[in-house]
Amino acid sequence: MKALVTGATGCVGSALVERLIAQGHQVKTLVRKTSDLSHLQATGAQIVYGDVQDYDSLKDAVDGTNAVFHAAAKVTPGWGSWEEFEAATVKGTENLLRASAEARVSRFLQVSSYTVYEAACRKSETPVDESTECIVEFTPHTYYDYAKLLAEQACWEYHNQGKIAVSMIRIASVYGPRDRLLSDRIYKYVSSPIILWPLKIDPRYAIVHSSDVADLAILAATNDKAIGQAYNVAPTEMATLKGFARSMARALGGRKIEGTMPYSIAYVWCALMEGISKLRRVKEMPFLNIYSLEIMQTESCLDGSKARRELGWEPQVSIDEGVRQYVEWRRSQDKKNKKN
Repeated sequence: MKALVTGATGCVGSALVERLIAQGHQVKTLVRKTSDLSHLQATGAQIVYGDVQDYDSLKDAVDGTNAVFHAAAKVTPGWGSWEEFEAATVKGTENLLRASAEARVSRFLQVSSYTVYEAACRKSETPVDESTECIVEFTPHTYYDYAKLLAEQACWEYHNQGKIAVSMIRIASVYGPRDRLLSDRIYKYVSSPIILWPLKIDPRYAIVHSSDVADLAILAATNDKAIGQAYNVAPTEMATLKGFARSMARALGGRKIEGTMPYSIAYVWCALMEGISKLRRVKEMPFLNIYSLEIMQTESCLDGSKARRELGWEPQVSIDEGVRQYVEWRRSQDKKNKKN
């Protein structure tokens, strides 16, 4: 298979590149000239410069390609303007669909998110499956979710019109090397000898390693059963946020003291950090903000049994092993950055 991977410098995209190459596929990657290419260059994947927001730059990338794995998106949930999310995630997906269809690409794998289920996923005691209706309320905190939903709708429109065969995966909370969200924040949070949690609640989380996500993405893009189907990427058992953090703390080593703080104090602190970042017009999502605090109070429960039943997919990486891999990678990056 000749595959194109977008978002190849990110957590999911880089895992996809590694898995595809390990399986003997030819891999092209679409990257921006400003991206850190050190890992990609080591994989041996072909690098094509371009941007999903620039339609003309996609023609060379999709030329001669059998399957497109689209993992590129603006991934800063709860942070950024709607115009940014619309341009990168919605328009970017539409551009790539158009270029892929015109190049007669056979298969298109869309990497979506559990957040398209929004409240159903975060407030239900029962993990949601693919039959759950995708409804997202448009608010500043849900720009990422809403953009992902519109990107999905664009994919299904192309598929239903017979322009390209689409399959889709909706990933749970993903972690692994090059993760700039969950792993990065938890790593920073538990690096201190004292860990303070807002309130005493411990929400359940569907947490899955990036290499397991890549395995399912490849299965969905190469199996005819998956054409026109969406699959949740979720573990067999839910973890908890604190459980994941404690696993990270164990991998880091050292004694940790845990405690709680009033929610009101945590909220004021996060609001202050968010306000300062906005006043300074910082584009990077701050470590502490209101959205991240809200996520710490809500569950994200996802049912991944359809992928196991129809495609034979099984997650292979335990949280303890995955966290160990992340800490090992993170420490190597920290050492590299200190030398530079």
